[in-house]
Amino acid sequence: MMQRFFKRIHSKALNVSEAPVLIVALGDSVTQGAMEHGQLSPSIVYHRIFQEKLETFFPNTSFSTINAGVSGGSSLQGLERLERDVLPHSPDLVLVAFGLNDCIGGIEQFPQFCDTLATIADRVREESEADLVFLTPPFMACQRNARIHPVHEGFVDVIINAKTSGALSAFAAGIRKVAKEKSALLVDVHAEWERLQRQGVDVESWIINGLNHPDARGHRIAADLLFHRVLAGAAGEGSPWHVA
Repeated sequence: MMQRFFKRIHSKALNVSEAPVLIVALGDSVTQGAMEHGQLSPSIVYHRIFQEKLETFFPNTSFSTINAGVSGGSSLQGLERLERDVLPHSPDLVLVAFGLNDCIGGIEQFPQFCDTLATIADRVREESEADLVFLTPPFMACQRNARIHPVHEGFVDVIINAKTSGALSAFAAGIRKVAKEKSALLVDVHAEWERLQRQGVDVESWIINGLNHPDARGHRIAADLLFHRVLAGAAGEGSPWHVA
């Protein structure tokens, strides 16, 4: 499932003159690294932590990550940005993380969302040699709170409704479905937030802008899941890269 990515890791380790192993993270404001209103934190965004983990695990290989996250971005806009932000770079691994902005359009947008993700997968496969990973989204707010900036007042009700109506969970399920149909690796961030909440963790306090941006804890969880899923999905028992 991760043949291209791991071949490049091995090849780069053997030949330092090759280009770095390239990752492109395509997504919305979470992928961009948006935190509180007007603040970006690129050093703690999940794909940056993922790269650091790879650099530690593979000390003889260099990695580079292109941050193709755009605030407010939907899956359809991500599809439109493939030719600008992803395909020209000839990536070795593409991370696709949408759903937060798509689901606020309502459940009626669900079929188009799934079709768009499937098209992204098809185009990445057909127009590059990259391996592909889909990530489900973290939580969004289910009630008003003091962390919400006044400038976002116009978005509060629609975001809360997307969470409380079940639309966000439905879109996360759609990502799982597309990943399975397209034989792409799935990193189920949403399911992990659900699991932690069932265990009594106040994960809603992790939403640093009070609406839809995870704080450093949320990004760390996503990075850990991504790292272990990529290694486990790429390397079987007996491989030096296997992670139990």
